[in-house]
Amino acid sequence: MNRPFELPESLPAQTAMTLFELFSQLADAIWDQYESDLVELSIAELNQPPDTQHSFDFDDDPPF
Repeated sequence: MNRPFELPESLPAQTAMTLFELFSQLADAIWDQYESDLVELSIAELNQPPDTQHSFDFDDDPPF
């Protein structure tokens, strides 16, 4: 899995914990405010056929 960015190895653990808590609280606040919109968007995204999925014509006559 590719990470979108790398954290510096010199990042102090306390700073990492502070960032983790900040982003966790931000995610909770976003979810609290946009829960129904996010659920609808997630469902719509899951219902999209993959780019590689081909459509099949099931009304065609079989070759035999």
